Amino acid sequence: MQPFAIIALALILARAVAELWLSRLNRRHVCAHRNEVPPAFRGIVDESTYRRSIDYTLAKNRFGNIVNVFDAVVLIAVLFSGLLPWALGKFSATFGNSILAMAGFLFLAGISLSIPGLPFDWYAQFKIEERFGFNTTSMKMWIVDRLKGLSRFNCC
Repeated sequence: MQPFAIIALALILARAVAELWLSRLNRRHVCAHRNEVPPAFRGIVDESTYRRSIDYTLAKNRFGNIVNVFDAVVLIAVLFSGLLPWALGKFSATFGNSILAMAGFLFLAGISLSIPGLPFDWYAQFKIEERFGFNTTSMKMWIVDRLKGLSRFNCC
């Protein structure tokens, strides 16, 4: 493996480990303070709502760990499988090497990398949030939001 590839792999793994460690710290802190509404929220949040928010936070935390590991695995697989150079070669053969064509490739690569995460986004929205009564989004609105997310790639 090239030194750059080793560094990239080390950074990806370091980020994943750091996120899992921070998640664990957060979970421990939440669990340690779950029995009492914080003074800043007393009178604003009742105890049952606070407990439900704690349970929601812990469920999202556990699920977030799964998503973070999955994202790291997908990134490593894409970077080290040779998929990107192969796709760039096919794309360049069809559309050329102009700046506009390369921007199009980056746009499509970004969209393609977001697709594997869609089931996780859906589950977080429609299963976890619904379980705790926090979901107010319809399936149609969720789809529209995902499509609007694509507009962030558009210039001007």
